[in-house]
Amino acid sequence: MAKDHYYIKADGQIFEVSQELYEVYYRGRRKEKYFMHDLKEERVLVDRETGQIRVLPGKEDSYERLLAMERQFMGEEEDVADAAVRAVMLERLSEVLEALDRDELEIIYALFYQEVSEVALARELGIARTTLQYRKKRILEKLRELL
Repeated sequence: MAKDHYYIKADGQIFEVSQELYEVYYRGRRKEKYFMHDLKEERVLVDRETGQIRVLPGKEDSYERLLAMERQFMGEEEDVADAAVRAVMLERLSEVLEALDRDELEIIYALFYQEVSEVALARELGIARTTLQYRKKRILEKLRELL
């Protein structure tokens, strides 16, 4: 005996629909449910001939599990091309830094790597802050030319 009325709940409301629409809707819901299950769950496959076990990981994984597996993540704001360019530039910068003399290198290292303030570094070097700013500007121009 076939039902006379078919209903679908959507957006908190119940709608009466045809039998055909009802069946298509729920068939789609079942497909989605199984698709999501296959997407999230890992599967274990056993080769019948060799008995070798192979685990196919789920296509969706939790952030916590990936961290536990010590996976590295790139920041969302940086894509692969930007990361590659950045790596090349950092390598080139380290080569160029070798061209600086000892005093210039100490200033750059203190200001940019150790994040010492200009005031503190000028005091440590026994020079005026404006002198340090001039030297920093000159060193950065030299680096720009070498890069």
